[in-house]
Amino acid sequence: MKITTRQLAVSALLVAADVLFVRVFALNTPIMKIGLGFAAIALCAMAYGPWWTAGVSALGDLLGSLLFPTGAYFPGFTVTAAITGMIFGLALYKREVRFTTALIAAATNCVVVSFLLNSALISYISGNTYSAMLAARAVQLAVILPVQCAVIYFLGRSKAVGNVISKLKENS
Repeated sequence: MKITTRQLAVSALLVAADVLFVRVFALNTPIMKIGLGFAAIALCAMAYGPWWTAGVSALGDLLGSLLFPTGAYFPGFTVTAAITGMIFGLALYKREVRFTTALIAAATNCVVVSFLLNSALISYISGNTYSAMLAARAVQLAVILPVQCAVIYFLGRSKAVGNVISKLKENS
């Protein structure tokens, strides 16, 4: 894949949006984070695919933790951010976004990454039991899953977003 200046510039904007939506404009508590950073990652996935999106998502997590630290840096969260990018890329790249597509992308990300993997990492860091983490983070899952599904669906169905993504793809 040939990397263009436009792809780098758009990716930088999406990294910045991810950092802002996750670290600044989000509800953060010690056990859960509710924000819209996934929207920038979903847009990147629609335009550039799983591998590029995994890198953009990991970079967003790394920069966010350096610019807006909420504790010591832990690389496990950067890995799960990359997994999120990979999941969204596999589900959304070169596909028409229908409700089922959005649901699969959101459910896989929310359940596998946010609920199971991130809960395990938080349990490891905090010393709390994994089952206690899952119980506490079930509320986050119940809130963020429908939000992610709806946002991904509406982004994917938006004519304006579709036009931008098709322009990005033809210049890549």
